[in-house]
Amino acid sequence: MMRTGIKHQPNRFRSYQEIHSTVISQFKARDFIGAETLYFESIAYGISLAGEIACLGNIVVSVQKFIEILDGSGDNALVQTKWYSYNVFIRGQYNIFRYDNQDDGFLRPDHQDEHHKHIFDWKTGEELPNSPVWLGEDNWLTLGEVLQEVEDWYWQNREKLAKPDIYPELDLR
Repeated sequence: MMRTGIKHQPNRFRSYQEIHSTVISQFKARDFIGAETLYFESIAYGISLAGEIACLGNIVVSVQKFIEILDGSGDNALVQTKWYSYNVFIRGQYNIFRYDNQDDGFLRPDHQDEHHKHIFDWKTGEELPNSPVWLGEDNWLTLGEVLQEVEDWYWQNREKLAKPDIYPELDLR
């Protein structure tokens, strides 16, 4: 089993879904999230959570997670997030930041594990010189914490955004 901080400890899938639904509903209630296409899907040895979240400012949060089933099945299964990627970008423009633990060969001498954050210049798409930033397995963010960071970023940069009052279209492929 993966060692990780208390907020990422194993949980029953039913509780995991309830927490997820509550967090999304809270951001929708204050109109920061306009829509989302996130869905849970059973896959080998676990559950996938994937899709996009439309936020004010034409901002998209693309979510990809693998939730490992540690024991049991169905809503009562004991689950824990194994890998994740939360990519935040402005539709038709560039990335703002991305949290993940999926980069092949990521480990660097000053990073003890693969949990990190990439930070970009959202006007040019260039990754900043101080990026990526190591977080550590005890400090990586939940989706709710990432959404709060996105909302804070939005309010700090709202006046600089070309479309501050719109929600982006989702799942454009």
